[in-house]
Amino acid sequence: MDKQQKKRFGMMAFGAFLIMFTGFPHIWSIYQPYVMEETGWSTAVVSICFYLPTLFFVFGNMIGGRIYDRQSPRTALLLGGSIFTTGVVLSGILMGTHPMIIYLTLGVMQGIGQGMVYAVILATAQRWFQDRTGFATGVVITANGLCGFVMSPISKQLLESGGSRLALITTGILIGIASVLALYFVKQPEKFQNHAENDELYGDARQYTPQEMLRTRKFYYLAATMLFGLMPYYLLSPISQTLQIERGVSEGIAVASVMAGSVINAGIRLVLPSLADRVGRIICIQSVLCTAMVSMCLLLTGIGNLTTAAVVLAYGCFGGIMGSFPSLTSSVFGLKHAGENYGIVMSGIIIVTALSPMISQTIEKVGIPVYGNFVIGLLCAFFAWICIGKLKSDVR
Repeated sequence: MDKQQKKRFGMMAFGAFLIMFTGFPHIWSIYQPYVMEETGWSTAVVSICFYLPTLFFVFGNMIGGRIYDRQSPRTALLLGGSIFTTGVVLSGILMGTHPMIIYLTLGVMQGIGQGMVYAVILATAQRWFQDRTGFATGVVITANGLCGFVMSPISKQLLESGGSRLALITTGILIGIASVLALYFVKQPEKFQNHAENDELYGDARQYTPQEMLRTRKFYYLAATMLFGLMPYYLLSPISQTLQIERGVSEGIAVASVMAGSVINAGIRLVLPSLADRVGRIICIQSVLCTAMVSMCLLLTGIGNLTTAAVVLAYGCFGGIMGSFPSLTSSVFGLKHAGENYGIVMSGIIIVTALSPMISQTIEKVGIPVYGNFVIGLLCAFFAWICIGKLKSDVR
């Protein structure tokens, strides 16, 4: 292995190690009962600790991407890793003081720090693998999806031993170690082109600045595809276990389906972007959206076994969209400003994260059966399929 290959391997390995911790909010359900017992806070108060990092993660991507593109990638990684580490450690130290303090540390600080390191490592990976940007982003994003697999048993043991304080402080220290390693190994390649010669390009191969990107129809087609394409998953995920049990599925199978969905989610994040390098990114996303529509149709049948299959498919579709969009964004708008541009495209996640619980609560309040969620999910997936088709026509 030559020196250049060692640098590439080190960047991917230690970048992925840090990226794994950006999936930490997705295991908050393990922490929630312990935090509620220790603090006396209600479910509604504690559950906000899941939504806030997801919202501020997108802002962190924008900030980190801007620093990465305009100043120093090392500065963005150092600042993001420090904010991420400090936010989680302080959450453990200050747990139980006041919900607003935890919202600031575990919500705002964690989310922004995660987004900043995510943007830097993702953009750097694409520059090291310009001939296989889908593969590179797939590996990085798969690490994010594996957080639950790696950290769930560790967190459970820490929570049982010393409660949420010990678990959060220990996790924060691990994040700090990962950040230091990433700071040393995640470096820019000495030379890179804004596009590899064999990369699949859409449109004119122009290197769009964020301002130029926002003035194109392509951006709005892309952002709308992400927003509406993710909606089926966000409408289903919070009720996936209880829905199956209500339809006669055993609790063991219901739990196993979510675990299986998480594994497929992580696997699709790796496989689909790599496949897209060969067969095309847009056609892969179109296939994912068709699968999402099938998932919603299965949910509308009301049959227990089909509901379980739909849950697994929905998780896979979520991974397919999250895994494909970084390289697709670079293919449309170029690699030069990839960090900041993808952060802006991810603004769709802010909307879907805020909108999906509002839709579900409104459906419940007006007395519409749960099927209403799946009708809306089906319509959203179909609209996303139209938007990605419009993007394909616009970039020809």
